Amino acid sequence: MSILKRMSVRMRVYGFLVLITMLATGGYFLNRRFNSSQANANPSPEKAKPGDENIVPVELMTATQGQISSFLTATANLRALREVDVASQTEGIVQRVLVEEGHYVKEGQVLCQLDDTQLRIRLQSAQQRLAQAKLQWEKSRIRQDKAAVQIKNTQDELARYQKLYEQKLVSEREVAQLKYRLDELQHDERVSSSEERELTHRVEELEAEIEQVTLEISRTQVKAPFSGYVIQRMVELGRTMRNLEPLFKLGDFSPLYADVHLSEGEARQVRPGQPATINLGIDESVQTSGRVARISPVVDQSTGTVKITVELSRTGGAFKPGAFVRVGIQTDTRANTVLIPKRAVVEEDGEKFVYVASGDTAKRTKVTLGYETDGKVEVRQGLSVGQQVVVAGQGALKEGSKIKVVQTRNQSDVNVRAAL
Repeated sequence: MSILKRMSVRMRVYGFLVLITMLATGGYFLNRRFNSSQANANPSPEKAKPGDENIVPVELMTATQGQISSFLTATANLRALREVDVASQTEGIVQRVLVEEGHYVKEGQVLCQLDDTQLRIRLQSAQQRLAQAKLQWEKSRIRQDKAAVQIKNTQDELARYQKLYEQKLVSEREVAQLKYRLDELQHDERVSSSEERELTHRVEELEAEIEQVTLEISRTQVKAPFSGYVIQRMVELGRTMRNLEPLFKLGDFSPLYADVHLSEGEARQVRPGQPATINLGIDESVQTSGRVARISPVVDQSTGTVKITVELSRTGGAFKPGAFVRVGIQTDTRANTVLIPKRAVVEEDGEKFVYVASGDTAKRTKVTLGYETDGKVEVRQGLSVGQQVVVAGQGALKEGSKIKVVQTRNQSDVNVRAAL
């Protein structure tokens, strides 16, 4: 019985193995047929030629002749020529506000008006009192003139009577009466003269008062001390302003300045009038020109730097007070020099070199560089105008590597600036 069982088990195992073999054989032939159809639809690519795997694709650019300048660079924030607080010069309630922030105003233009009602009442009253005082002064002057004539006539008559008295033609009493009359006239003249002096003083006081009130009225009109822009408005309609309280902040933006700080050694290369370029910090494609306006005569002891003031030739647009800028002060210019893209230069072990295309071969060439800027660099030694240098793909190159040029471009002769 056990023998029969063992035979039955063996038969089942053999049958299972035969089935697996048949399935595997069928799958193999099906796979070959499928691969054959795929091969017919997509033929295999052509095999690479021997040696092609060592050819490096590169991009070339031609060394050109041009002009390049050296620049000392620093950063700064632009500032206005001047910024001042325009303050009230008298007390009063704000009656009108005539300008807003950002408005351009001219020198002498009224910015706001304070209430001047009470001052004008004072002015009118003082003018009326002055008119009365002048009238009284005129009357006193007339009395003075009349008294002077009477005194002169009486003096002449007294002199004549004294001669007649000596001749016994008039009495002593008549002479005494004339003397008494003369004394009265002279007394009245002294009184009138005193009144005239008082009236003159009164007129002067009233004229001074009118002048003061007129000045205070003029101060109720807050005017721009110079032409510029309203930076800030600090006044509100109806507010009571105190004397010397700031009302506006005014700025003169013509021109703008950038104060940069250079080391003592760098500052020795700078002279007033040297040209400069100013690039906007947030967008360095926005550029304007300028010049060195002033050089501080002292070295800042805390920083060891010298302040250089650069004046911008153009204002407005993006160039505003407070804007962050990069300033380059031109210190030297070289013309007819060899220029290549900075990205062509490879540095290794402290040496700088480029790969020069010679036919289909890259030649490693050591170079001595000069000024550099804006993606370009000056080659002082090692390269000539017209030679083609590798600007892309040099990472896979070595001396004598085979190259395949995928793109060649020429640089235009342009004036560029350089940063030391």
